Amino acid sequence: MTRPTYVCLKRDAGPNWPKLFIRTCLYSTGAKGMAVENLFLRVHKDGRSYLFDFWGHTDSGHLTLGSGLFVGPTGVANDHHFNLRGAPDALLYESGTYRVEIFATVAGRGNRKLTEIEFDIGGEQAAELIQIPTRQLDLYWNADRRQYIGEVRLRESALPRLS
Repeated sequence: MTRPTYVCLKRDAGPNWPKLFIRTCLYSTGAKGMAVENLFLRVHKDGRSYLFDFWGHTDSGHLTLGSGLFVGPTGVANDHHFNLRGAPDALLYESGTYRVEIFATVAGRGNRKLTEIEFDIGGEQAAELIQIPTRQLDLYWNADRRQYIGEVRLRESALPRLS
């Protein structure tokens, strides 16, 4: 998979589950491609680990429950949504460094780690995310600085339009 250019941390409406959203391209180095049965994340912070295993992705612009995805050599670019199941307050987006491992369950091959990303949440960003449930943290990859740069926005905001 390519490095996600966009990562979003927020809380889903309803049960208020922590949600992590990424935009990336999955591809296969084999000519026949492969079937991805499932994607999941393991988020690490301060010696604790959180499993985001409830997965959905865009399909023709519509969010669908992840139940398989064919990935060919030309790749498939999607938005991938991951929720932490369990107690909604199990993970608060506190300040500090986060490490996220991204895994795929490939048909006939089991779980494979695709990549790992790391980003920081600042103190003011964390305070806003914790205190105001309608806020989200948008993290954009800065290729020049080789790090994710984040800004807090209202949940309804969309990705910036590219001209």
